[in-house]
Amino acid sequence: MKKILVFILFVSISATFQSVSSQGIKERFGDSSKLTYQVFYNGIASGYIYWSYQGVKKVGSQPAEVLRVSSDANIFNLLDLTSDEEVFLDPKTYLPLKVERDIIFFGKPELIEELYDQEKGVVKIIRKGKDKAVKEEILYQDKPIHNILALLYFFPQSLKLEKDKWMDFNLPSQKIKIKFIKERPLNTEDGRISTYFLLGRGAKKFSLWLDKTTRLPLRLEFISLAGKVSIVRVKEERK
Repeated sequence: MKKILVFILFVSISATFQSVSSQGIKERFGDSSKLTYQVFYNGIASGYIYWSYQGVKKVGSQPAEVLRVSSDANIFNLLDLTSDEEVFLDPKTYLPLKVERDIIFFGKPELIEELYDQEKGVVKIIRKGKDKAVKEEILYQDKPIHNILALLYFFPQSLKLEKDKWMDFNLPSQKIKIKFIKERPLNTEDGRISTYFLLGRGAKKFSLWLDKTTRLPLRLEFISLAGKVSIVRVKEERK
């Protein structure tokens, strides 16, 4: 079930679509200090996901723009997960350089670090559990290698897409496909908003609604064996 949060834890109707001019990650937050999403399981409120911009840090000698995602979800006995993650992105390509995760999964803490070598197509994963034992894993993947969180939440603005044409993306341990279906209005807290509706295929099938102007996700849905999980953009946490 940990993969649920990873997934929760994203294009014009002519033959091809050229997006608006690309903005930096900080600019895509606009006036918001963070982006808030509410998690629903079969329609029942089950937690929140928060995105914030952490500025520029270094990965070795290379500068990186840093996104932070904090999750707190409890889906009955199926998922009890608190996580705090930082995704370090190349400021030119927005591809991941490093990901750091601090996770508590059903009461068991785990630290995970992913180191991306985009030139070689290699990802090194380092895990450290409560007992401090360190486990390392090397994954090889076709280039470029994306991070699912950064890909879905900051869908490339400059990407040229074609309606009903599948696009392939490489993740560390799998490949996913995403295609733009059509423009579709979506009811939100701010009223009806024009969105791009996309379908995705990977370990799970998912649907994604992107704000037509910013390409930030307004809604993400996928079906697990246990039911439907929905992640919905909200203005602030509901008490």
